[in-house]
Amino acid sequence: MTMILPALTEATSPLFRPIKYSLFPPLGLATLAGYLDPDDEVTLLDEHVERVDIESLDSPDLLVVQPYITSARRSYEIADHFRARGVHVAMGGLHVTSLPDEAAAHADTIFTGPGEDTWPLFLKEFRDGAPGRRYDSTLRTLAGLPPVRRDLIKRNLYLVPNSIVVSRGCPHHCDFCYRTRSSRAESPSTPRPWTTPSPRSSGCAAGTRTSSTIIRRAAGRW
Repeated sequence: MTMILPALTEATSPLFRPIKYSLFPPLGLATLAGYLDPDDEVTLLDEHVERVDIESLDSPDLLVVQPYITSARRSYEIADHFRARGVHVAMGGLHVTSLPDEAAAHADTIFTGPGEDTWPLFLKEFRDGAPGRRYDSTLRTLAGLPPVRRDLIKRNLYLVPNSIVVSRGCPHHCDFCYRTRSSRAESPSTPRPWTTPSPRSSGCAAGTRTSSTIIRRAAGRW
């Protein structure tokens, strides 16, 4: 299996600060990799920190692509290339959840919403030779997630390789933001040891916090 996080358009533009997009590794894909069997072979590629020459990549049994709105064009280019080779392509994430019909034209399987309930089901059906075309999530929880496959992350390429996820989604419903359409606020009911790597044991001397909801609005207005 190969997992690819295509680069956002702004991450490759000299008019922006590319260093911003090398802060954190793709924990979403690394978490999905945690559902794989121990003998499954998987590679995780992040175009924000490394060049990915799709022509030189081998054809995996399964390609997983996570597009965002400004990486959709590149995501579809990658997906179409591997589908032409006969590779089964799966897509999910915010953009797919917002525009599933658009994404479905470039993938063999799409996922809407979080993948904790649908991804394991897809893996079983894929191994059985009968994967579905679309999987819609009905579960919203961080409880029971497998350990993040940090062994797949190229730690030296990120500024904050020990980042963790303690909540997901957004409690607000802003009409201009597509995150509202695809997720809602979630948090784990109890802390789990694997979510909090020790900064000292991992050689990290500093920490940081990022959030999409630092700016709040009152009474439905900005």
